[in-house]
Amino acid sequence: MNILQLMAHPDYNNQKRAANRLADVALETLQEKLNGQGTIEVLNIYDPNNFIPQITADTLNFTNPNEMSAERLKNHEAQYKLIKQWKSADYIYIYMPLHNWNVPAKFKDYLDNILTARETFKYTETGSVGLMSDETTKVTFILTSGSEYDTNYRYVNLDIAPQYMRGVLHMMGINQMKLIRAQGLDIFTNDKEEIMKSAEKELVGYINSQSF
Repeated sequence: MNILQLMAHPDYNNQKRAANRLADVALETLQEKLNGQGTIEVLNIYDPNNFIPQITADTLNFTNPNEMSAERLKNHEAQYKLIKQWKSADYIYIYMPLHNWNVPAKFKDYLDNILTARETFKYTETGSVGLMSDETTKVTFILTSGSEYDTNYRYVNLDIAPQYMRGVLHMMGINQMKLIRAQGLDIFTNDKEEIMKSAEKELVGYINSQSF
């Protein structure tokens, strides 16, 4: 059993951040549930020690390792390390804050590496086909936000991040995504701690309901 925890908060060392707090709760729950019968990898996207290649002209124009510059080869090797980690995970948990209505920029860079033809999807005469599936990969998306995006009429049309994630996963052949939200955290009439405890309860309950 391989589990991948992806943390995508820019303030990655601040455990008071809602996304980081939920990731810590989940990690403790996962460790208890596995009881040593599996592996848990944690990748902190914004930690500078974790190299996430960006799409550049060099990245786009050179695909043969024998033709790559030293810098491109470094990016190539890092990319395929990320792809291997993603594809080998049975369960993937993604934690992030909503940033300008979508995923944080560096997580977009991460997905640009993962969404690679002939690795997670392929092109056919009738269109693209995912090379992964719901049977082999279960994805849980944990999203935090200051406002309420799925109910407030001012923001519902800007609820882009969950749609984007579902679209990316569908491209890979993963059609089921569990969404857990802690939202409305910055609305002064809301009880932030109550929202967090409710999200923690939902997350822990969901982890414990999974059959691994």
